[in-house]
Amino acid sequence: MKQFKFLMVAFSLLMGVSLTSCLNSESDPNSYGGGMVKVQSYMGYTSFKGEGGITITPTPASISVLEANGLKISELSDKVVNIAYRWDPTQVDIPKDSKDIKGVELYSIESLDNPVEIVEEKGVSANDSLAHSNNAAIISVGYDASGMKYEPQFFYDDYTIVVPMNYYINNKKHFLSLMYYPNEDNGPELTLYLAHNSNKDSESANSTSWNLTANTGGYYGLGLFYKAYDLRSVISRYKRETGFFENPPVVKIVANVNQYSMKLDDSQTEEKTYTVTKKEADK
Repeated sequence: MKQFKFLMVAFSLLMGVSLTSCLNSESDPNSYGGGMVKVQSYMGYTSFKGEGGITITPTPASISVLEANGLKISELSDKVVNIAYRWDPTQVDIPKDSKDIKGVELYSIESLDNPVEIVEEKGVSANDSLAHSNNAAIISVGYDASGMKYEPQFFYDDYTIVVPMNYYINNKKHFLSLMYYPNEDNGPELTLYLAHNSNKDSESANSTSWNLTANTGGYYGLGLFYKAYDLRSVISRYKRETGFFENPPVVKIVANVNQYSMKLDDSQTEEKTYTVTKKEADK
């Protein structure tokens, strides 16, 4: 039952459900919640910040249990993660629309953070290793399913983007990094390049990051499909290169895409540019 509750929380987040949810039953009196949040960890104090002003503060005891099993929460500070938590409503009162959630037991945390690199000279192997390890196309940035659009977006602040990516994946860990070439930047838009290293994975028609995330009840978490990128160092360099004082109004992601194959040299592989803009409510 506990595993089922965790899967339901993860799946609810993927389908766009609220950060908190009550999934208790007669056999399990706990209520459950979860969501995509940013970690705030300082001097032994940990909380999680979500969009819409939500703050989640788990019990120190639950953090200690996870750290005893290898979690290093301090290394996740200011990173985007997917969390799952629970509480006993007879002991902890959390109103349905509360934005300040305290006293919950954190029992799962998954980092969604992925690398961002500043590359001084494009194509030079000594400092462009990511480009040289870029050996596979993706299916798409973003995905449309059952009338819902999953699109790249800024998350929580002006420096973090969350990018849903669909790609073929079978049984190896893939690496999806973003590269910034400052000597190409004239502004005002910020252009980043996706490097996809398939780690010599084999290709299977029905095994994609979307299918493994959406059709397995959340068993694989969200990290196969959702990729978070911290752009603070890139934006700082962007301002130096362009002379702009403001953050870029638009971030563009250039990727090699192919709906049918991972091969970069396939005749149907093409370069496509995707745009990330802030929501109107966040501008």
